[in-house]
Amino acid sequence: MANDKPASSGAQSDDDDDDYGTQPTLDLSAQPTVELTLDDGSAASAAASPGSSDVTAKPKKRRRALWWTLSGVVVFLLVVGVVLVETVGRAIATDLVRDKIVASLGLDSSDGVAVDLGSGSLLIQAVTGGLDVVTIDIDRFEVNGLTSSARVVATEVPLDSSKPIDTLTIDVGVPGDQLDKLAGNLSGLDLDSITLEGSAIRVSTVFELLFIKIPVAVDLLPVAAGDAIAFEPQSVLLGDEEISVVDLRNNQLFSGLAGSLLDSREFCVATSLPTAVTIDNVEIDGDELMIQLSANGIALDDEAWEQYGTCPEQ
Repeated sequence: MANDKPASSGAQSDDDDDDYGTQPTLDLSAQPTVELTLDDGSAASAAASPGSSDVTAKPKKRRRALWWTLSGVVVFLLVVGVVLVETVGRAIATDLVRDKIVASLGLDSSDGVAVDLGSGSLLIQAVTGGLDVVTIDIDRFEVNGLTSSARVVATEVPLDSSKPIDTLTIDVGVPGDQLDKLAGNLSGLDLDSITLEGSAIRVSTVFELLFIKIPVAVDLLPVAAGDAIAFEPQSVLLGDEEISVVDLRNNQLFSGLAGSLLDSREFCVATSLPTAVTIDNVEIDGDELMIQLSANGIALDDEAWEQYGTCPEQ
């Protein structure tokens, strides 16, 4: 009974076995590999965001802008610093030079004393150890009783006052109206007038001879004479006639009459000038008597600036 199975059922069983025997298998080598990465999420964000490169570029641009701003601020501060040093330093240097020149020339005060340190950079000049050119204008300068003005020009002035200045010139201008004070130094006679005529100082007086009045004028040429100014007769006018000084000196009658009118006289200025200064030239320039002085190669700390000469008693 057990062996009596239907044939149909056997065939069906074989078919079922074939169907079940050909089931598909899973090939694990063909599937993608899944990796698990633990990070801060930036990579995922960068992959997810197409414009992430712009985001990272912005901080770099900000840093560049910051550096440019800082550089601009530094340059601005440097410029301001240089301007302040030039302004403040120039003011201090001007005061120092003014005080020194007042002391060296024996001026009563610094009023009317203007100092010009030139247009060049004071910083650059200071680095080289001195000032290129210093110009000083003095409104009131006394020369042995004569009120005058003066201009001082110094070149290559060292910051160390113990070192010599290259050149120092002083141009003193005595106005023509001050020359009346020189009457006693121009002639031993009473003068009626003292005027400037070209390059000479013309003095005039009147001679009386046998109740006859003869107007006489003498042209005197100012020249440098050591620590004094000499006035040398150049020509004589008798009325409208010009006669040489040599001829008049050889004329016994006139030379005896004219006396000291034909003599060369001097005006001493030694008591008004430091011994460091020498008189180079004296001339008439327009309406002024110009006295040109110099003190080259002498330091401002030299004792010669503190010593003054003497003049003979009149």
